[in-house]
Amino acid sequence: MSEQASQNPIRVCLGFPPFHAQAYLTRLEAIEGVEATILPIDPGGDWASQAAEGPYSEPPPWGASVAAERAAALAECDVLTTLHAPDRLFERAPKLKWLQACGAGVEQFATAGIDQDRVILTNCTGVSAGSMSEWVIGRLLQVWKRFREADAYQQGHKFERSYGRTFAGSTIGIVGLGGIGQAVASRARALGCRTLGLKRSAKPGDVSEHVDELFPREKLHELLAQSDAVIISAPATAQTHHMIDAAALAAMPRHAVLVNVARGTLVDEVELARVMRDEPLAAAVLDVFDPEPLNSASPLWDLPNVYVSAHSSVSVDRYMDDVFALFLDNLERFQNGGALRNEIDMNSLGFVAP
Repeated sequence: MSEQASQNPIRVCLGFPPFHAQAYLTRLEAIEGVEATILPIDPGGDWASQAAEGPYSEPPPWGASVAAERAAALAECDVLTTLHAPDRLFERAPKLKWLQACGAGVEQFATAGIDQDRVILTNCTGVSAGSMSEWVIGRLLQVWKRFREADAYQQGHKFERSYGRTFAGSTIGIVGLGGIGQAVASRARALGCRTLGLKRSAKPGDVSEHVDELFPREKLHELLAQSDAVIISAPATAQTHHMIDAAALAAMPRHAVLVNVARGTLVDEVELARVMRDEPLAAAVLDVFDPEPLNSASPLWDLPNVYVSAHSSVSVDRYMDDVFALFLDNLERFQNGGALRNEIDMNSLGFVAP
């Protein structure tokens, strides 16, 4: 290690518990000029089931017994990689210069107290896009090929036919053309579908290589009206809160399928439950909810043609390694003063100043 790097190491704090594994620490410790530490959790602490949509009080329930160690790690770090956001981050991490989010969503950091003039925020857009888009296509196939009915016939020992509909020729509307939306569009096109995309920054007349037709935000209902399936993959912001409301649901054809893999706040769940009871869509496929976990008394559990899963559309068999690889690439860029991948525009997403 050079003398300068030894005297002024970059202090990296691993706040994402899977990265506490020795294999990840060893890779970090091998990098010249980097000093690695972890943001510890309680032995057996249940962090994974805790929703990450907002900042939490420090220490969190899964780190109560190591409060002092957590405070010390945050106080000294130049770089933090985490999924959950500590509150009052500006005060807790006064030396922080770069925060790497371990997911695509960053709404948990919007009110955590980040100094936008001092801290760069990056996310993991693209890392989960492939597996999540596979999940979306799989769910659509499940609905349109009537796999549920076939399984029910089998369980009842009934030799009944359950013919489905053809996937090719369908129109897929995608609300949010980030990494996930683009990956869904690519796979839908490969299956012979027409693709429509809505992008926040799009202007009338704009086109996109990723979809057959691009819509600006104000044309949401026009996109919905043309779609056989609507995929929600936009970020959670004040502007996207309940964008799928009563009017949006009314704009969708009754034969359409709604799929939400973004955040629960984008869909008015009370109105969706009413619609699926009184004037149903063909199906509502929901992997995210507001709040999480979904209340056991929610009518969404038992409504016909509502498909509920527990925020698990991403496949995790390679996810941790892929996120860490992105982090290491960005760390090298950070060391060398280069531009970081997936930098977030905090102003456009409405981040609140500390």
